[in-house]
Amino acid sequence: MFGFGVLRMWLKTTGQRLVAQGRARNNERGAVDIGGVLLMGIGMVFLAVGFIMFPIVTDASDDLLGWTCSANASYTIDEFTGFSNIIGITPLLVLVGYLSAAVFSMFLGIKMMKGGEGGTKLDLGSILLLGIAMIFIAIGLIILPVALDAICGLLTGTDILDFTEYTGLQEILEVTPLLILISFISGAVITGFFGIKRLGAA
Repeated sequence: MFGFGVLRMWLKTTGQRLVAQGRARNNERGAVDIGGVLLMGIGMVFLAVGFIMFPIVTDASDDLLGWTCSANASYTIDEFTGFSNIIGITPLLVLVGYLSAAVFSMFLGIKMMKGGEGGTKLDLGSILLLGIAMIFIAIGLIILPVALDAICGLLTGTDILDFTEYTGLQEILEVTPLLILISFISGAVITGFFGIKRLGAA
């Protein structure tokens, strides 16, 4: 019984040593994980684009906060429900979003490189999703002034609509700019998340 216990301990120790040697050889084989390098590069791009986009988003937000209706100058941004509050926090959300994407993609890149798989896959669909995430923010800031003028024209053009005949229509129109902004920000966050996730899975 004693001899069997010693043999089992020796086999266990030998097995652990062989596994450690195999891992050491695996790490020393010189494989380069292109996917990990690519993810780290994308993380740096996110960081740079975030600081490039930040002043642009800030200027666009200032223009939206100072917006007045072209059809009726007395109609300002404060007439739209909750819109000015979200516009005021949008630059912070954009900056934090880009910084989070940069940190997350760099983390995935380092994790993939430590795995030592030596993968060379490039998922173009994930790259496309990351690009669409950036486009969502730009399109949202372009569309919002157009949407504001169109909604203002409906709200101030009494000859077009009589809101007393349409229950809740005026309230829905007043909250529409907020819904548009939230939808574009959400679209950017969701597509960016799935783009990084797909790229890391590849």
